[in-house]
Amino acid sequence: MRSPIGNGRDDSSLFGITPQELACQILEAQFLKVPVPRESIQSFRLGSVVSLKSSAVTQGLAKEIALRAGMFNASSSIVEKVCSSGLRAIYEASSDIRNEGCDFAIGAGVDVMSGVPKEVNIGALTDPITGKHMAVLSDGKARELGFTREDYDRYAVESYARAKKHLYDYEHDGYLAPVILNPLSGSESARIVNFDQNVMIPDKKLEKMKKMIIGGCEITTAFNASKYADGYGNLFLASPRGAKKMHLEPLAKILAYAEHTERESKDFIIAPAGASLKAVKKAKKALFNIDAWWVNEAFPAPPLYFFDKIPEAHWETINPTGGAIAFGHALGATGVILCVNAICQARREKQKYIVVSLCNAIGEATAMVFEIL
Repeated sequence: MRSPIGNGRDDSSLFGITPQELACQILEAQFLKVPVPRESIQSFRLGSVVSLKSSAVTQGLAKEIALRAGMFNASSSIVEKVCSSGLRAIYEASSDIRNEGCDFAIGAGVDVMSGVPKEVNIGALTDPITGKHMAVLSDGKARELGFTREDYDRYAVESYARAKKHLYDYEHDGYLAPVILNPLSGSESARIVNFDQNVMIPDKKLEKMKKMIIGGCEITTAFNASKYADGYGNLFLASPRGAKKMHLEPLAKILAYAEHTERESKDFIIAPAGASLKAVKKAKKALFNIDAWWVNEAFPAPPLYFFDKIPEAHWETINPTGGAIAFGHALGATGVILCVNAICQARREKQKYIVVSLCNAIGEATAMVFEIL
């Protein structure tokens, strides 16, 4: 389950909510949906990046959320692997089930980018090796690979179109929980947010954004890059024994997880292909068995490179309902949100095997293979 996605700025639909409040609201909805006692959760792994520097956070963000959500028996920890934080958190939670004897665990991610100073967000997206913004690194590497502004814009147009077409699928299918924002004064009624804000940017504004080249870039614009975002997501994980005991009907099974690293910071945009190839091999599946590839759209280059590197992945099967260019990129939460979206859509389309992959800073990427049940 996941939250709606705010735009990560001062006019975010989720502006003013703390990471703890956002997480607890979605967990409340999750426990209403999955009839497992909260005290039965033995592991809570939380991916987060910028929210760790929020004034709302003092210490032990993961444990604080676990306790506020009633999971007082959960061993809790933060996973900080930049854009891959959420996916890594899912892996660590699943490892607790596989290796530590847990029956129930939650892998989650949260980042409220509108809740931190501007310099915090900029710092989180600045490469410490070269001192360059990740957009600039990506832009240079993309041009080395032969990608053009036209390639970037064409890909972005499709991401927006796909996301808008499927905008209401997630709430309709029970994967998105509305968020209630407290009123600013006693005279105002509470406001309910149940939509992904970035996806609803008007076409006229998108046209203006096409002309807004990001500083230091040549082909990357406010239109074709991912946007700041606020969001939370989690996967509720169970051992076969735990699922049977509580009569739970699983949605999917984690088959494999892999990480891949390249030589230079700028190579992060090509790393998802390597991570995905490793994960599919670990899962003992053929590439043609994969029905959909969900490659995080930090920029268009990662999925565009994916086409070239893995012929079995083609236009229709990569990010079939859009990605972070349209939805927004809530850093530590995106890996989980991407998994939630992918599982939702795979079940809608009756697909069998899917891959979720994210590039992350300093030349790395992660990938996970799911079997849809």
